[in-house]
Amino acid sequence: MSELDLWAKYLDLGVRLGRSGEDLSAWVEDKVRKDMERSDRQIERKKKREEMELQKQREEMELQKHRDEMEMQKERCKSGERK
Repeated sequence: MSELDLWAKYLDLGVRLGRSGEDLSAWVEDKVRKDMERSDRQIERKKKREEMELQKQREEMELQKHRDEMEMQKERCKSGERK
């Protein structure tokens, strides 16, 4: 939801709750600020989760590469070859 949408939502709600004047303005501003901060935190958490997932995938790929290399080396030893 955009900041403008939040302002409209909370202005409407504030008026229906009987707020007016500076009280309404301060209340709406506080609500919008809190919603925007919450949204920013959610975006950061999502970004961090995605970064952690990518790191995990990289580590798994490296581990699989190492396993494959070890398996190839084992096969070479079985067949009598040496590096």
